[in-house]
Amino acid sequence: MGWPMPVPDRTELSGYLGALSARLGAEYASSEFAYIQLGAPVLWGVPVAGMIGQVLRQSRCTSKVAAKSIDERARSAISSLPDEWQGKLIAKLISEPGPHSEKWSANHVQSVAHALARWCRASAVLGQELRPTGTSFHIYATDLRDDGVSDRSVADYLSRIVSGFRVVADPGFCSTGCDHVIARHDALAKVAGRPTKTGAQIVGASTIFDLGVGLMDAARENGPRGLHVARDFRNGLLLSFAAALPQRARALSHLAFGTTVVLLERPYVHVVLPGRVLKMREAKKRFAGHDKVLINPVLWSALDDYKRSFRPLFDDGSALFPSMVDMGAAITSAQLGRLVGDLTFKHLGVRVSIHRVRDNAATEASEEIQSGGYLAPALLGNKSAGTTRDSYDHAQGMRAARDHGARIAGRRSSPKTLRV
Repeated sequence: MGWPMPVPDRTELSGYLGALSARLGAEYASSEFAYIQLGAPVLWGVPVAGMIGQVLRQSRCTSKVAAKSIDERARSAISSLPDEWQGKLIAKLISEPGPHSEKWSANHVQSVAHALARWCRASAVLGQELRPTGTSFHIYATDLRDDGVSDRSVADYLSRIVSGFRVVADPGFCSTGCDHVIARHDALAKVAGRPTKTGAQIVGASTIFDLGVGLMDAARENGPRGLHVARDFRNGLLLSFAAALPQRARALSHLAFGTTVVLLERPYVHVVLPGRVLKMREAKKRFAGHDKVLINPVLWSALDDYKRSFRPLFDDGSALFPSMVDMGAAITSAQLGRLVGDLTFKHLGVRVSIHRVRDNAATEASEEIQSGGYLAPALLGNKSAGTTRDSYDHAQGMRAARDHGARIAGRRSSPKTLRV
């Protein structure tokens, strides 16, 4: 065979792998085919190496059962409720969105349906009426706490029961006793703090961004040789992007080249997210969204390298964070959350969730940027400045501690007696 070697197409590659598998067995054939992929960038270029990787993945991957949509999950939750309640919650689910719409998001409908179903089961066990009262709420809340449920979750469950009961049974329902129980557990939750959030998780958004850059640099050194190297680059990009664009996991899971992420002239990265993937009232989702241009040369270069050299090793799709096991699919929001936690725990020694990455961004903005405490709500897309006040307070504490430490260090280097 002469040089240069002719470039194979997908049909030839698939046929060669099939013949190799029939002759040597699937496992040995896959190993041999993987070696061909390692040399493909030199022989034919990165695009062919990506095509070989896709053929190899296709031979290994089995068809997956499609996950239920959030709408299907909401309907499934509704089906566990009494028949006379189901229709009114479904109406909340299918109502047309608009400025005066009473539509609820599928996620909220699912949460309310689960809370109502749990309340129905508890009421049956305790032999009490389904109509909530202060006494029955107190008993139920006590049982939940005995089961290890936090006060924050107790308050959330009770609030969903009240809002759900107003929809399915009594639109005018109001109970001072129920409100008192909810307020009490809400106050206890504020005192206790969130059990999943610790001060150790505030490592700094820049630290998380730099960790992602380090993972991508390591993948670059290895070169686009196979899926596992592409995975390492993808993981690094996820960390850096989450720090640069502190959005929730649901929004990050919808990022894709050409639609929600567009590379403009270096160093501009245009990010456009539709309202349906953001946390906002249903009435606003049709008209609102997130439309920002990031000015970040490091992120721009990473996206450019990823698009050209590493992303094609997964599949022909455009999802920014493709799945390793489900060819053609993106990583789900829940999987993104676990992945970010696993990566930060492995490399930083502390598990930082995607939501906690947002807190890191708000804290760093409050600490480093002039008037950052006022800018943080806009950075995170929070409706109320009070939501990010904890980050501002934490940043003020960090700044005070750092300034005090510098003062102490300066006084210790002085011959004068230190008085603190």
